[in-house]
Amino acid sequence: MKNKKILIGISGSFCNHRAVLEEVRKLAVDNDITFVISENVKNLSTRFFEREAFLTELRTISGKAIIDDLLQAEVLGPQDRFDIMAIVPLSATMCTRMVHGLYDSPVTLAAKAMIRNQKNIVFGFASNDGLGISGTNLMRLLNMKHFYAVPFRQDAPSAKPRSIVADWQKLEQTLDAAFQNEQLQPLLLGSESDD
Repeated sequence: MKNKKILIGISGSFCNHRAVLEEVRKLAVDNDITFVISENVKNLSTRFFEREAFLTELRTISGKAIIDDLLQAEVLGPQDRFDIMAIVPLSATMCTRMVHGLYDSPVTLAAKAMIRNQKNIVFGFASNDGLGISGTNLMRLLNMKHFYAVPFRQDAPSAKPRSIVADWQKLEQTLDAAFQNEQLQPLLLGSESDD
């Protein structure tokens, strides 16, 4: 993926933020990156990142202001500035919002803008309940037009048997495939030792 304008949405699943940023940094070498973040990412410090340090890191990667409210996200549709979007990570809550058309977050409203402009959205799902009740919404999103998933696997089958996480190292490959209206395969991965 080169010379593309990529909108990167970031929602919860804070434990995955470090791995996601590693991959987005690579994308930023050859592409124009802009971040849009959820309210929780904007407002919360966690055991994984101090809030302001995380936001500073996003600004450093993109060289741009972060889209962090509904007013900024709303104008993305008419502006039609981006080639593709990636929501990484996509939490179970944000997935539910997308599936039910709840555009009450900067990330979901930005995704709505992309769909309005017939642009594709890649998402990297991460949830401790991905094989539980949250899986219903994941399956629905997988079947919606314009949505492509970063391949995923169970991340800790013994300790957290319902937990699934996207393979963040496959983000760029998934974006490349989605840009051609294709889903990167295989979608469901075995354990890391199987790859």
